[in-house]
Amino acid sequence: MTYKVAVASTDGIVINQHFGHAERFHIVELNTDDLTSKYTDTRPVNRVCQGHEHSESAFDAVLETLSDVSAILVAKIGQGASDYLESKGMLVYESPFLVDAVIEKILKDKLWEADKWRYPTKN
Repeated sequence: MTYKVAVASTDGIVINQHFGHAERFHIVELNTDDLTSKYTDTRPVNRVCQGHEHSESAFDAVLETLSDVSAILVAKIGQGASDYLESKGMLVYESPFLVDAVIEKILKDKLWEADKWRYPTKN
């Protein structure tokens, strides 16, 4: 089975973006059969945070762009944003580390099973 993970990063190397400030998400596909991963694409989004203002429609636009993703990796996210995304079925992990190290940890610990990820891309 495969799952897609969205990574909030300016360079695709380090998870270094706050969810609300991200203007793009790098998409990594995880293969749970052979425990491998691969970068698939980068998706632009409009920033959710405009000053200190947020709107549900901004969150929903990002969710639409990431509709086939099971989890989001961010450097930081506010509790309200995290709660909203999780209420819509999206798992969020604050992990301000190297992308490869976090992906390796997800695969090693089989987080898709532990956290009951949704939206596998194929069976």
